[in-house]
Amino acid sequence: MDVELGSKELQEMFHQSEDKVMVNHGSYGLPPQVVTDHRFKLLQEQDEQPDVWFRLNMNKYYHEAVDAVAEFVGADKEDIFVIDNATTGINSIMKSLKFKAGTKVLMTNHTYLAVKNTIKDIEEMNGGFQRIFVDIPVPIKSEGDIIDLYEKYFSTNVDIKIAVIDHITSPSAIVLPVERLIGLCRKYNILSVIDGAHAPGQVKLNLNEMQPDFYVGNLHKWVYTARSTGFLWVSPAFRGTIYPPISSNYDQTMHHRFAYMGTRDYSAFYTIPVALQFFKDVGGLEALTSYTSGLLSWAVRLLCEALHTKPLDIPSTMKSPVMAIMSLPPLPDGVRDLTADQLTVDFWLKYAVQTCFTSFNDRLWLRISANIYNCKSDYLKLRDCLLHFFEMNPKD
Repeated sequence: MDVELGSKELQEMFHQSEDKVMVNHGSYGLPPQVVTDHRFKLLQEQDEQPDVWFRLNMNKYYHEAVDAVAEFVGADKEDIFVIDNATTGINSIMKSLKFKAGTKVLMTNHTYLAVKNTIKDIEEMNGGFQRIFVDIPVPIKSEGDIIDLYEKYFSTNVDIKIAVIDHITSPSAIVLPVERLIGLCRKYNILSVIDGAHAPGQVKLNLNEMQPDFYVGNLHKWVYTARSTGFLWVSPAFRGTIYPPISSNYDQTMHHRFAYMGTRDYSAFYTIPVALQFFKDVGGLEALTSYTSGLLSWAVRLLCEALHTKPLDIPSTMKSPVMAIMSLPPLPDGVRDLTADQLTVDFWLKYAVQTCFTSFNDRLWLRISANIYNCKSDYLKLRDCLLHFFEMNPKD
């Protein structure tokens, strides 16, 4: 596809315009029109003959999607399962594993809330797990600091049997050294469950080489599928042992279990091959992240200078190529007590600019995203709206 990244042509493919600023792709993603068109075609096919769809066509489309994901993430198709999202994957894993009461599950203070709630639910329902948290402090000086932090917990908590580790943290956009952490889990005989909700489309994946015990990821964020679409990877040692939350095919193979979970709309899953082709056509991982990381660095400097704040202080190897975090100036009266989610909504209602406020380490932060439809004018408008929001004087 001969199209310039950040061009008006690309903006139109994503239905972006001058009066609409989207710098929060990280929350829910945004599919291009070619993916939406393919999904509508699938929906029409489904509604014209539901029996043929559910009994014949769907199985074919599911396996085409599995094959496409397996190639993209460097995995064998026997180990890949298409699911709604990373949260579904975490639930499938954690509610299928059998451990004695009191087994400790290690998470962090940056773990996604739905994942924390999943473990909390299991703990409260049957006492199967005990949650413990490692606090990741900021600033971070080196990847070694994270490794040392985990090793300290692993060596002093002998009941830790599972570690849920973010590949890229959602609230703070920190790329954790997962390969080294997986090796550390092996050293202490701890199962590694990698929450890669944000990783596909940001970093190159080769799960056969990485070899965690489990890996979940979203494809509707950075790989342009229709939402909600994700995948679950299960290491060969656990083949056949993981179940989706609901399945009509309980006693069949894992692919049968995950391919059909009752009557529902699966069409988003089957946009995967088209979305991955679009991803390749616009340049693939290297070209896309090269563009977004450059634009993001420029935007961070622009906003931090305007707001008199600083970006999150972490090593360059731990920075996301598509998301960035920065501190905030003092909040104005009237919004000081709002949560991060409330601030995000409030900002949209005031300015029609979609950005994201997050919370971690007991404070609020601003998280911005960059994608191939973004350009510098998006962040100039964001800057002016932020200055007004924080009651500061804009610069020329």
